[in-house]
Amino acid sequence: MAPLRTTKTGPSASSASRPGTVRKALGSLAAACFALAALAAPAQATILGPRASHSPNAHDIRVSYWVALVVAALLIVVIHAALIVALVRFRARRGRSPRRLGARPRAFVRPGIPLAAIALGLFVFGIVMASKTRDVRATATGGLGAQSDLVAQVEGLSIPPDAKPLNINVIGQRWLWRFEYPGGRPGNRTFSYGQLVVPVDTTVLLHITSTDVTHRWFVPALGGQVDAVPGHSAETWLQADRVGTYEGQTTSYSGTSYATMRAWVKVVSPKQYTRFIQQKQKQLAAAQNFVQKQVQKKAAPPEALP
Repeated sequence: MAPLRTTKTGPSASSASRPGTVRKALGSLAAACFALAALAAPAQATILGPRASHSPNAHDIRVSYWVALVVAALLIVVIHAALIVALVRFRARRGRSPRRLGARPRAFVRPGIPLAAIALGLFVFGIVMASKTRDVRATATGGLGAQSDLVAQVEGLSIPPDAKPLNINVIGQRWLWRFEYPGGRPGNRTFSYGQLVVPVDTTVLLHITSTDVTHRWFVPALGGQVDAVPGHSAETWLQADRVGTYEGQTTSYSGTSYATMRAWVKVVSPKQYTRFIQQKQKQLAAAQNFVQKQVQKKAAPPEALP
């Protein structure tokens, strides 16, 4: 009787075709990443990054984001590369058992030290950048010349004497924003809803509060997120470097219609800002006169019948 022949099956039988499959998968992944990076719009939010910044504090936030993202990406690449090297080095081979991996005491101290150093470095970097975003810059040369009553001393923000900021109250309520501009008496100031108008190259201090529940002020191109809390005034600042309209939206749930609570910051030239304030003052004065006349008519006694 002829001897039986056995055929070896298992991982070694298909090992020759695996390198080609791995190369194809890696090539497809690299091509997809390149396509995402090449097709991303530079001035808008991408799948990885926030929108382009148009205020110094927003720029600092964007830099911090990219630094953290790059460090995280490098750590992912290094860790996975080390894992692949370990898999290749200690894999099973034909005719030889896989090598055993032994760990000495304190084996994790060597990789733990650089990881701890990276974490500490990111922590210190975050503190420095967070402090930098609260350093208010002086109004640029082309900005609006501030009046003496517009200079502010605000807790939590570092304001230089020559900053000459423009103070604006931002008041959140379900489900819109009210903006009160400088000038006039409290309760009788020039205001607008939905759209904030500010002059370009001008330091603007925003005093943010709420009349009902907690909202959140967030215009990505001009700064970070600030909570509007009832009974509390939170301060932030911006200095837009380009004329245009920048959109924002609250990111804090405040009720069923919170998704419609949007805000627009319209940046105009100093002359256009001055004209806007003057026009708003005239419109509000006309509206108040009309309301007063209607009230007087209702309060007047009816004419005697003949």
